[in-house]
Amino acid sequence: MKSSAYKKKDKVKVAYLTFDDGPSKNTDQILKILKQHQIKGTFFVLANKSPFGIRMYRKMVRSGHSIGNHTYSHDYSKIYKSKKDFFADFYRMERFLHRIIGNKPRLFRFPGGSNNRLGYAIGGPKTMMSIKTALRSRKYRYFDWTIDSQDSSSPSPASGQIIRNILHESRLKRNCIILFHDFSDASLAALPAVIRGLKNQGFCFDVLSKSSYNYQIAEGQ
Repeated sequence: MKSSAYKKKDKVKVAYLTFDDGPSKNTDQILKILKQHQIKGTFFVLANKSPFGIRMYRKMVRSGHSIGNHTYSHDYSKIYKSKKDFFADFYRMERFLHRIIGNKPRLFRFPGGSNNRLGYAIGGPKTMMSIKTALRSRKYRYFDWTIDSQDSSSPSPASGQIIRNILHESRLKRNCIILFHDFSDASLAALPAVIRGLKNQGFCFDVLSKSSYNYQIAEGQ
């Protein structure tokens, strides 16, 4: 029989707000919104060597958010060509972040997700599988998502549609890893309402970590 503490833990609903492809022109405003709502997010970042980008990496860390590697270039034709090419780009980003924020993130998100068709088409299934195996063996943790805001679709959905889709999909979930893109104006506009809606559904918020809930898209999905 489960203890009361276990039962209480089972009832906790946790949402993880994740933002890919930054820093971008929207990053500072995203950070301000998260601060207003006293929420921490997870940012899967690319290389932005501008003074603004460097300020944003440091502000993310200083504000208590989590940073993950999203590759240096986000260039599918380069990173998915071979295991060697992937890790050249991956470690370039790791070194870049280490110089700026003083640590090497152990979190990673594949551009396009860990089971994206284009990645498999470029390097073949064996290449993708060898990359995943190597990441796990080197003690990195990679994350996909349970809810896609669809903010990188073309045409991009309006902010109202993003809000409705996320809050509809989250209703019956205990854990939600929500994918936003840092550069999306529609997601930026939707973010406050999404946060309020998730709170109304009973969610609390947390950052992804080596020990947090995780979701990885199964092969073939």
